[in-house]
Amino acid sequence: MENISQTILSQYANSPALCGIIDAWNQALDPATLIDQWYALVWNVKTAQGYGLDVWGRIVGVSRVLSIESVDYLGWREANDLTEEGFDQAPWYSGSDATSNYRLSDDGYRQLIYAKAFANISDGSVLSINTILTTLFAGQGDAYVRDNGDMTMTYVFSFVPTDVQVSIIQNSGVLPRPAGVGISYSIEAAS
Repeated sequence: MENISQTILSQYANSPALCGIIDAWNQALDPATLIDQWYALVWNVKTAQGYGLDVWGRIVGVSRVLSIESVDYLGWREANDLTEEGFDQAPWYSGSDATSNYRLSDDGYRQLIYAKAFANISDGSVLSINTILTTLFAGQGDAYVRDNGDMTMTYVFSFVPTDVQVSIIQNSGVLPRPAGVGISYSIEAAS
């Protein structure tokens, strides 16, 4: 409460025991700190963490688990540089992946939530999709959709997306796709 003295009858206002009990209750039950934490960790999607992002995922309709396709494995100098990495850089190749399902970190999941939320309000136009792409991949490089003029369009990226971003782009199904239009993806990053 803001002003405790207004709630105490005047005949008890000078009682140290009663005033102490009421003051202790007021401090114990003050929800201001909890409300601030709840807002930051659950309600505000920009700062939400863990459970808060799980709530947002249910609201927009996306799961935290995505199928990730990574082709980097531990390799040797004579192997090709596209799929083999050095020690402490990639896992050993065991012949096949045990699973391709991956539980997204908070940052990856937040990006997926934004993608789905934007797609939910998109009209499917090139302008709308380009707005979504520039917002999702801000600061990484150019990302845009190109209308090929033959009922197909291409998502173009001038940077190399992370494995999580590739899964968001290709596997999650959240980027808008107008009805009857074929989709392809192109990474045109400068080497």
